[in-house]
Amino acid sequence: MNKIANEKDYIAKYDSSVTNALDEAKSHFYLVHTQQYELFKPYCDNLFMLAVQEQSDYLFALAYYYMMEYSAADNNYINTISCALEGVKYQQHVHEHDLAARSYNVLGVFTGSMGDRSKAVEYFMCSIDLCNKYHLDYIHCVAAMNLADVFSRSSNYERSLFYYEEAEKYYMKSKIDKSEECLDTLILLLCSKGYCHLSIHQMDEATKCCNLIKAYLTDITAHNITYPVFFVNTYFATLAYSNGEMELMSSYLELAKRDFHSADNYVSFIDYIIYYIDLYMRLERYDEVISILNHYLKKCENDHAPFNIYSSFMEIRIDCALKQNNMDDYIKYTQQFFELYRNERTYNSESTIQAERAHKEGVLMQKQQYEMHLLNEKLLLQSQHDTLTGLSNRAYMNSYAEETLAKALKNKVPFGIEILDIDFFKHINDNYGHMTGDHYLTAVSELLQRIADEFDDTFVARYGGDEFVIVYYNKTNEQIVDIMNTLKEYTCSIKVPDVSILGYDHVTLSQGCFNRVPQEQNRLWDFLSVADNTLYEVKQSGKNSYSLQVNF
Repeated sequence: MNKIANEKDYIAKYDSSVTNALDEAKSHFYLVHTQQYELFKPYCDNLFMLAVQEQSDYLFALAYYYMMEYSAADNNYINTISCALEGVKYQQHVHEHDLAARSYNVLGVFTGSMGDRSKAVEYFMCSIDLCNKYHLDYIHCVAAMNLADVFSRSSNYERSLFYYEEAEKYYMKSKIDKSEECLDTLILLLCSKGYCHLSIHQMDEATKCCNLIKAYLTDITAHNITYPVFFVNTYFATLAYSNGEMELMSSYLELAKRDFHSADNYVSFIDYIIYYIDLYMRLERYDEVISILNHYLKKCENDHAPFNIYSSFMEIRIDCALKQNNMDDYIKYTQQFFELYRNERTYNSESTIQAERAHKEGVLMQKQQYEMHLLNEKLLLQSQHDTLTGLSNRAYMNSYAEETLAKALKNKVPFGIEILDIDFFKHINDNYGHMTGDHYLTAVSELLQRIADEFDDTFVARYGGDEFVIVYYNKTNEQIVDIMNTLKEYTCSIKVPDVSILGYDHVTLSQGCFNRVPQEQNRLWDFLSVADNTLYEVKQSGKNSYSLQVNF
């Protein structure tokens, strides 16, 4: 299904309050990529509230996606993973495959940051599979780049370079405009690929990546577009250091330092932060390393960061103490590391219980949502149908007939309205009681439903009292007469306790119908009025008959 068409189909169902909320969330989404990301949370909360009110899978798909992105910016890995897992279910159900692919990609990033690289690879591959199936080239690029990062962390540089090149290929293949976000991605890709070449001492290839980045930066600065200054200058500094160009390295490192706090989203950018710290370690500038580590260790503590990330900074801090021969710091941070490890074991034990509880609560919530859905369907059915006969009621008939009239007008085909009633029904009620009268109303309703089942484009409803309506779409006059005659014959099966006033031993009906191709000026009331007058003429001429009119 085409995404734009799919999105429009869903949005068309909502009133202005919902569409306005969607527009607001979309227009403020850029906030998650800024230091003011917290301002985006109210838009997420509002979408969740509307999703619950509307019981809309489409709104849930969007709400979970936006909350996932907000939580990722907030380094809240538990909420990020939870929103991604729940969101994927809704996104795939409503065919928002690009959001599902992005959610799988985020799952890969955050499970990888928790140390589960095998699960991260699985999620990235799920994202790539969706991208291949639905031709999502840009998202394919991002997922392949992140997958390459996983292999790079595992020192599997051959596979890493394979996926960096795949990412580059799909970036170039994508037909999207090279917006700020997309150029960021390309530059980060080239930086990561360059680091991979440096790791296996392929200096020429690493320099090629540097030159490509500089070429793109020329275009970027010419159009006044922002780019990841910290990551770029850290890579340039590392390359200069590897080439022995110390003065050039110092200038790039100073530029990176100025934009240091743009890397506060340490879950997503852990690799680049470690590259930055590693360069200071090589330069033996340990005081600056300690200052950087203190910043991130404090953030990790406040954010309850995953053990894998927290321990990455802690290990460097311990190594730094050793290099400085500072045994007090070495003992202090080693003890903290082991305390962190013990807490992680305790957390893992508690989290398994929480995971079990969360699953049960999720199952219960799904059951409650399903029961609510069934109740809503039941209430809708009750609101549209007559309690006694089970046929559609007058209100629903009016709605259906209006839609059918509009369709007939558009397609220039006949539209017909028949009104019918039970002959001498008041006599039946007065002589045999209302329960007997209800029995005959139900019996006639069953015949009408039989007619609707046997003939296409034929809709039946109870109009009120002993009156019923049949709506015909694209029926010839001959077809309608045949249906009216069939219904007359069917009534022979509904026997009455005594011979009727007309001398029959069964129920009889009077039927009046109006059928023609509608014109622009025609309204439903016009058809109902002629059908009602035609019914009146049938009853005046002896009842137990039918008549069809074709002119106003």
